[in-house]
Amino acid sequence: MRIGIVTLVITAHTLFTGPAFCQEQETSTPLSAALRFFDALTGMDPDSSLRAVRPLPVSAQARELARATLPPQGALTPTREEAKKLAALTPVLIYHEREQVFDIKVIDLPQAFVGLHERAILLISRPALKVLTAWELQALGAHELAHDFFSGEFEQDPHGSARQQLELQCDGIAALTLVTLGQDPMRLLAATKKLDQFNERFGTPSNVADYPTWSDRKRFLNALLHIRQ
Repeated sequence: MRIGIVTLVITAHTLFTGPAFCQEQETSTPLSAALRFFDALTGMDPDSSLRAVRPLPVSAQARELARATLPPQGALTPTREEAKKLAALTPVLIYHEREQVFDIKVIDLPQAFVGLHERAILLISRPALKVLTAWELQALGAHELAHDFFSGEFEQDPHGSARQQLELQCDGIAALTLVTLGQDPMRLLAATKKLDQFNERFGTPSNVADYPTWSDRKRFLNALLHIRQ
């Protein structure tokens, strides 16, 4: 039952003038590049920043095509407890006008996984639902929704530093989303660490170099949130 889902997951997939930022600019890292993306939004409150970069949702036709690409096996019916956690995603979807756009699917996968498929379907594995709190799931859902903001760039299949930059930008969108919703943006770090620790039992993934380290994600969020205080 898992083969189709595993294959799909493999193919599928939050005024910077402080000393720390200046140093990052000099070395031109994914972190500094991601901060420069938000530099263009300087002076805006988080809500205005997000509205300025939020794309139009995927079309109904594209959504149907995305649904058709899902394998017929591997979908699970959420338990009552899982449904309570999934409900934490609703404020994020409503805020970004995606409540009527995204499907949410619980999938049969051994890894703890949360991912956006074809701008239309949020895939969440049962182990992820088990290890995450509702608010941590909300934070990761905000990150995955942010992939929709950069769908064109992700479709180019970036790797290495280019992919790391996009992932940090998604962290930035997620952080601003959580701030706007009155939630703690640093929950994103706790959620990421929990998934990483759970998935260590499966070995080091082959695409580990495409993702920023946990420490880089922490540095990025600290820098982004600091300059917006």
